Amino acid sequence: MSARSARPVILAFGGFDPTGGAGVLMDARAACVAGAHTCAVPSCLTVQTTATFSRFAPVPRDVLDESLAAAEAAFRLGAVKVGMVGTRTAAEAIATFAAARRDLPFVVDPVLRSSSGAPLLSKSALPAYRRLLFRADVVTPNLHEAEKLLDRRITTFAGAVEGARELAELTGASVVLKGGHFPWKGRRGVDIVVSRGEVTLLAPAKALSADPHGTGCALASAIAARIAAGDGIVPAAMAAKALLDRLASGGFPSAEGRLTLYP
Repeated sequence: MSARSARPVILAFGGFDPTGGAGVLMDARAACVAGAHTCAVPSCLTVQTTATFSRFAPVPRDVLDESLAAAEAAFRLGAVKVGMVGTRTAAEAIATFAAARRDLPFVVDPVLRSSSGAPLLSKSALPAYRRLLFRADVVTPNLHEAEKLLDRRITTFAGAVEGARELAELTGASVVLKGGHFPWKGRRGVDIVVSRGEVTLLAPAKALSADPHGTGCALASAIAARIAAGDGIVPAAMAAKALLDRLASGGFPSAEGRLTLYP
């Protein structure tokens, strides 16, 4: 019988980053600050630092399936956050899990490549990954990921707003288009939220100018945590953005010089 917890619980499915600055370790840290406990299932093991990405290794399908079932057996899950998927095996495992749990909110951060440019999703994983995107309740791409999902360039801020609307219509999900990579003057760091056809702009976080490691993971997992706590999409995104500013303010540099988020 599943244990019931007074604290919201999310399930994080994503890569395992040995630095702790991103992936499921960061998911757990950010969700904790947002008020939720995190169960975590690594989709794959990565070899990376805060500045470089070398490769990733798969986790067997039976281990993924049994781990997902174990997390669900231990706690009443309030939401699922999906980050890096990596392989076809992992994509099929989480897509199957999602399809069987239609009432469980899914926040999908479409991690398609590393900040150093390394691809993080195999081509063979695309069919299952598309099913996952169409099942998602919230999708949180950055500018490059949105362009990849839409298969076209976005060249203006107005175009970014329209792109977020288009992604919402395409997937049926709410969209949080992260503005950390926006090149347009006065718009860098402005996040675009499209939910139920309405557009909300979130002001830039004051402490994010240093481009910390793991911001995408932290934002999406914090959104999932707040949804699990009962917040609507827009309030969850607003709370997560404020939390991200707090994590960046408390951050410290790695030996490579890149900021690591910390509460």
